[in-house]
Amino acid sequence: MSWHANFPAPKATPPQMTVQELADLQGTPGVDYIVVDARRTDIVGDEGASHAVIPGAVNLPAQTFYPTLPVSAQLLKRVPTVVFHCNSCSPGGRGPRSAGWYQDWVEANGAESKAYVLAGGWKAWVAAYPDKVVKV
Repeated sequence: MSWHANFPAPKATPPQMTVQELADLQGTPGVDYIVVDARRTDIVGDEGASHAVIPGAVNLPAQTFYPTLPVSAQLLKRVPTVVFHCNSCSPGGRGPRSAGWYQDWVEANGAESKAYVLAGGWKAWVAAYPDKVVKV
């Protein structure tokens, strides 16, 4: 059984943001934009997930994102641009699914925040910006 089998499929399909667009975002991380890393934190779940992150990213694993959405969304809704990612952000993956759930919540609650999916995910970021990762 897949990790998301007990959760509803998101209705929204948030737009993609390229790694270049993310790198070019202006403003203060956590205020003007935020990056949400939807990968699992254990090394067994996602190879390398516990070793490096995009600078300023917060880890909200997809496996627990939907059940905690009412709380997480209260924090994220204050940020206009919320960029979700997982390893590769393929359709139906952790990043796109979490972004969809968040956008569904935004639309249902009249928030002004907007979800995006990082095109190519973590792998695209590391390929484009190997010097812009934070080891944890």
